[in-house]
Amino acid sequence: MASFLRVIVLSWAFTVAWFTLWMLMIYLTKEMKLKFTDAAAIVNVFAGVSAVAHLGMQFLVDAFIGHFWMLCLSTLAFSFGFGFLAISASPILSGGAQKGLFYVALTVISVGIYGRSISLGVFTEDQLEDSGNNGNPAMLTSFVIGNVGNFVFPLLASTALPQISPWFVRFAVPAGCEVLAMLIFLSGACSYKRERPSGSPLTTVFRVFAASASKMSSGYQNNSNQLYEDTECGLDMKSHTSSLRCLDRAAMILQTEPLEQQRGNRWRLCRVTEVEQTKSVIRTVPLFTTSLISGIVFSLGNTFFLEQANHLDSKFGSWNLPLPLLLLFSEAARLGSRELCVMAAKRNAQAPKQTKTPYGIPVSIILSVFCCAIAAHVESMRLKVVRTQETVYMSVFWLLPQYVLLGSITGIYENSFALYLEETVPEELSQYMVLFNVGVCGVGIMSNIALVSVVGRVSGGNWFQDTIDKSRLDNYYWVLSALSMFNLLLYFSVTNRYTKCYKKDGGAQEMIDR
Repeated sequence: MASFLRVIVLSWAFTVAWFTLWMLMIYLTKEMKLKFTDAAAIVNVFAGVSAVAHLGMQFLVDAFIGHFWMLCLSTLAFSFGFGFLAISASPILSGGAQKGLFYVALTVISVGIYGRSISLGVFTEDQLEDSGNNGNPAMLTSFVIGNVGNFVFPLLASTALPQISPWFVRFAVPAGCEVLAMLIFLSGACSYKRERPSGSPLTTVFRVFAASASKMSSGYQNNSNQLYEDTECGLDMKSHTSSLRCLDRAAMILQTEPLEQQRGNRWRLCRVTEVEQTKSVIRTVPLFTTSLISGIVFSLGNTFFLEQANHLDSKFGSWNLPLPLLLLFSEAARLGSRELCVMAAKRNAQAPKQTKTPYGIPVSIILSVFCCAIAAHVESMRLKVVRTQETVYMSVFWLLPQYVLLGSITGIYENSFALYLEETVPEELSQYMVLFNVGVCGVGIMSNIALVSVVGRVSGGNWFQDTIDKSRLDNYYWVLSALSMFNLLLYFSVTNRYTKCYKKDGGAQEMIDR
């Protein structure tokens, strides 16, 4: 029980940090007086880099340092990062020193984000498994406390943090929470269950590429029986397929060297099963192109949507509604949509599958079209109010549908991709491909910067000006809606090609396995 609670405090501290970072756009426009498009660009680079780095950090965890030390590193990074952020926002700094420390702080915080995202869930599950009988009263009590905290802390963070007016104090709060969480976490260092790094399965993919590249000058053998396979490795064997034949060279046995000598160098000779595992990974890559445009839509929640919210009436009766509550609604929609996807997947688990098609992905793309269209309509209404009234009395609740839709899109997309990868790539590599998808979405988030620049130039600079009230974000949202429709066509084009490939190779392999 004690070990589990010492770990779960990291999740609570992460919640406080998350809600603080979500308000970064407002800090940049209000306190640092940046143009709202420049502020959005900074937030997008920060979010995109944090997403892209997940894959490399997962490899580092599996191959070298393990989850415990990654949590220590991420907690330390959060503590120093928010400490630097608080100092940069304090009155003692200004000008270039303030901006320089601000960018250093974001860089350090990004280390904490991907470290915490990768290791916290896995390490927490390890402590639950180590607790023996999960039905004992102590374990049940700790589980209840953990879940209550996971509900209470987001609520407290979303309502209390916006009430803190000096930004350096607001940034200092998560820094203090991280320091306290680190002390509590390290107090149980001797009692945690730790798994030693056993090596990364991604090394197999690297070995296949290296082995096939080293034999590029060798003639290709059409006879698949002359490809190397170790039948003593157990049941984890896959049949040879005819696609991506350039990778078959990795399993090709050279006639100029003794077999035993070739088997001794795993970077020169791979098993057919390892080659087929690498092929299954490569076949999924074209579908990731849909994540680029989806990433652009995902970037709206903590940038342009938030800037809209900051220019609307947030009063609810006599109470001033904290803007992070919009994030709570979006997160609730994300979690709810994920659960619906899980239920649908369980219901269809027994159904015969002719092809492995991730149907949740086109659903999320269609919802992206509606989300951007609704956002465009609401922004058009807001601009009309701005032009006709001195004070904007339009409620922030008008943004609730687009935030709920955005959360649902994220949940469906993430879950559908994860389920699809579980079916199409080896189990040990599926987590890496999920993180690869996160990285592609991160590239899409950063692509929003380029898209804004291109659209701004094409529109003659009229759509993006110094403030949101002078700009035409509604037109930009219509562009994103059209881009999402193109993304839907791209999805069907990619999956149609994959379906043909699956029927040719995957279906034939299943017949051989039978």
